[in-house]
Amino acid sequence: MTTKLLQLIGVLAVGGLVASACSDGGGGGTGKGGTSGSAGRGGTTGSAGTTGGSGTTGGAGTTGAGGSSAGTTGSGGSSGTTGGGGTTGGGGTTGTGGTVPACVTGMAGTTGGAGTTGAGGTTGSGGGAGTSARGGTGGSGGVAGTTGGGGTGGGSAGSSGTTGGAGSAGTTGGAGSAGTTGSAGTTGAGGAAGTTGAGGAAGATGGGGTGGTPPTCTEFASLATGPASFTVSSSEWASCAAIPAERTCDQKPFPMGTSPAITWTAGPTATMSYAVVFKDLSVIARYPTTDANHNKGFHYVMWDIPADKRGLPANMMGGHASTDVPGARQWSNFNNYGWFGPCPNFDPTMPTTFNDSYAVVVYALPTAKTVIPPAMMGISNVRLLDNLFKTAALATAEYRGTSSAASSGIPAGVLPPTPKPICPTDGSPVPCGCLTSTGGVATP
Repeated sequence: MTTKLLQLIGVLAVGGLVASACSDGGGGGTGKGGTSGSAGRGGTTGSAGTTGGSGTTGGAGTTGAGGSSAGTTGSGGSSGTTGGGGTTGGGGTTGTGGTVPACVTGMAGTTGGAGTTGAGGTTGSGGGAGTSARGGTGGSGGVAGTTGGGGTGGGSAGSSGTTGGAGSAGTTGGAGSAGTTGSAGTTGAGGAAGTTGAGGAAGATGGGGTGGTPPTCTEFASLATGPASFTVSSSEWASCAAIPAERTCDQKPFPMGTSPAITWTAGPTATMSYAVVFKDLSVIARYPTTDANHNKGFHYVMWDIPADKRGLPANMMGGHASTDVPGARQWSNFNNYGWFGPCPNFDPTMPTTFNDSYAVVVYALPTAKTVIPPAMMGISNVRLLDNLFKTAALATAEYRGTSSAASSGIPAGVLPPTPKPICPTDGSPVPCGCLTSTGGVATP
């Protein structure tokens, strides 16, 4: 009895060792099921393998053979957490493309202000004879000059020139080239003293001068071209009558004044736009085209006026891009590029009494938008565009008036004017600082 009891204890001990050997499922591999307990009570259920480091499911312990109760299924190892995906690498920022310059520097500046009237040419110096015109040269006689040394080309080459036969004293030596009293040979008997050299012709009178009195309003040649049905007028004054003072600088600081209302009839069928120029006919006639003062006759211009317009309203506002006529552009030296009216006597410190003739000129043009050429040295913007319109116009109409307006004074900073030029649109380089079609300023 004792022997059998000992045998049974031994079997149980072996079964326990075997069962404990199954408990360590290394690395999550399927835990080995307890080996069959030798017929006894069956090994204890093999403990489930601990979660394998890789997260694979631990295999269930196999049922101990012959055990009365099958080993419990080893709990599967918990799933490993899904490895966080690498964050998406931020794409490189898009490189900014190089900007194209909107303008270039170093362009010609705006037209320089009128220079002072060039001084008349100095009196042309007399003919080269001037100083002691060497009388004899040219005369067949001696070289009369100072103590004519026996005329070189003269007859028998007189030995001293004082009396010597110095050849046949050149016929009154050619009087020097028009020198001032060419000093006749001082002693040499060679030829009678040259007659007083004809004084050099007086230098041509300097181009100054105001060019005389300009024609009156009705005497100027007509500027109208094309069909007679194309006309322009204003209800504010009669043709060649005085323009109302409120439209001028009269008794106001220079260059104040408001724009008049004007109307025109339809241009030719092909008209795509209109342009209006206001100019002082008297100033244009008073100064030659080569004089910078000629530019002063061109006061104001508006262009790209839509073809369905038949006039301009009174009291228009300034600004290069017109707010009174949408789509149109305007330019003058003053008043924020707006209307610049009559002001012939603009400086009370230098009083004048001009009564000038003015013209509102309307051009019917074949294009909806004018192609602007680059600025020209010595030519104002209004004058430049007026020349362009005259060449391109399908028809031209004008309406004239007069004014003797005199300003009350010139505020500080008004003169000389400092407007910006108009940006060219003909493909020429665009100078920085010029005015664009929208009224902005071109920048680099």
